[in-house]
Amino acid sequence: MLTVKKEHIISLRYTMKDDQGVLLEDRMSGRPVEFLYGSGEILPELEANLSGMAPGDVANLSFSTELGSSSVSYFFEVVVEGVRKATDNEIANGKPEEMNGNTSCGPECDCW
Repeated sequence: MLTVKKEHIISLRYTMKDDQGVLLEDRMSGRPVEFLYGSGEILPELEANLSGMAPGDVANLSFSTELGSSSVSYFFEVVVEGVRKATDNEIANGKPEEMNGNTSCGPECDCW
């Protein structure tokens, strides 16, 4: 089974709350969020906490980050939906390509 690491496309669902418990974002339903791990597309603190996770893994994560002159705390519930090796084109472009309904992405793929 593939795990979250550099040059892999990650598919995940999550909720994000602030330090007051206010729901800031809910991506648990609908299409999962997809990104190239290591590309800087998501918060670096969140990305670092995903390393080594596998499809089906669930984590409750919290961290603080600097936002301007203040520190902001975030709380995430994260579900890893899928992990697959990125194509050369995805690595070059720094983002996943649209799958266009193709669910056959190779022998070491966990397609979603």
